[in-house]
Amino acid sequence: MFLTDVFKNFFSFIFNFKISEIRQAWRASIVCIVCLFVNQQWLKGEFPGWVLVTAIVCLQSNFGATLKRAKQRVLGTVLGCALAFLLTFLFPDNVTISVILLLISLLLAIYNSVYNNNSYTYTVFFFTFGLIALISALFHNGAEFAILRIEDVALGALIGTLASFLLWPDFAKKTFKDDLLHVVSELENLFQYIINWSAGEIKEEKVYIQKVLSATNNQNARIKISEIYHELGKKNYPLKEYEDFILSQERIHYTLLTIYNSLRINSYEKRKESLPFVYEQLNSIQNYFRICVARLPLSKEKAIELINSVDEFNLIENLEREAIKNLYDHHGKTASFDMIKYRSLLIRLLQEVKSMNAEINKILDYYVQSRV
Repeated sequence: MFLTDVFKNFFSFIFNFKISEIRQAWRASIVCIVCLFVNQQWLKGEFPGWVLVTAIVCLQSNFGATLKRAKQRVLGTVLGCALAFLLTFLFPDNVTISVILLLISLLLAIYNSVYNNNSYTYTVFFFTFGLIALISALFHNGAEFAILRIEDVALGALIGTLASFLLWPDFAKKTFKDDLLHVVSELENLFQYIINWSAGEIKEEKVYIQKVLSATNNQNARIKISEIYHELGKKNYPLKEYEDFILSQERIHYTLLTIYNSLRINSYEKRKESLPFVYEQLNSIQNYFRICVARLPLSKEKAIELINSVDEFNLIENLEREAIKNLYDHHGKTASFDMIKYRSLLIRLLQEVKSMNAEINKILDYYVQSRV
């Protein structure tokens, strides 16, 4: 009875296609079988792993990411092969130069993959360039090797792309709403954590963790925009407007951290003098932020509903006036140099929130215009 339950749970888990990791595992398994079958039946190539590795590398979590990775890998391979063949043609039978080029290319490929994750094309280019240059110098069949490499990489990219599109497909646009909500919620949490820290309710470690979460979600959302672009192009979706909104979230994020770090490095006496003022103003700006960000439309229907809401606009104007009044009319605004500094930082934060609200208005206008 125990073993029956174990096997039942195991099979129900591995066939639970509602889990994205399970779908991806099945896609990868099928891609491996297809690549091996194609090589065995038709290609019969010397390097069957090239097709398989390329297909697996290109097979990403959604269709847009797969298209992006496939384009990058094919482009990097073609350019790397072309440049390597040109150099070996100019310097034939020079093993020393080929080995030097290989070492330099490997170093650049490793450096690029570690410190510049968004440039996968360059990583593939440097690696392919070094490999083809060395093969050309050692075996004198660089052109054949380069053509074979390009064919296998192109075929692997095609298999990976088709698998992503046909086998339980996931699309970047479908999950982008959740990414946007995470961006907003984590920034709101950072707002609240800094306010709580200024009131002495939490320690610095929690603010640090929340800072990392907020920055990570901003980066993930921007990557998702790039993936949606590869799926849809620029048609029928406000990609540029949403990207500008995410950038405004990043500016608010860094302005909040500037205020927090400025408070944190101060002495206890200076911090004690400034904290009540900063605490009060952060609460006021946070209220303004919350109402503004609540207007972020995640669909055309929501945008139409929001654009006709007069009460929302009146509330935003009132909160903005209140935040400005608190900043400029506070009795302690000229008490010391630190108070003047914090007041200027808080004004900058308020301006960034206003800028975010302007970006939200652009998204609303896009949906309304597309309706017309």
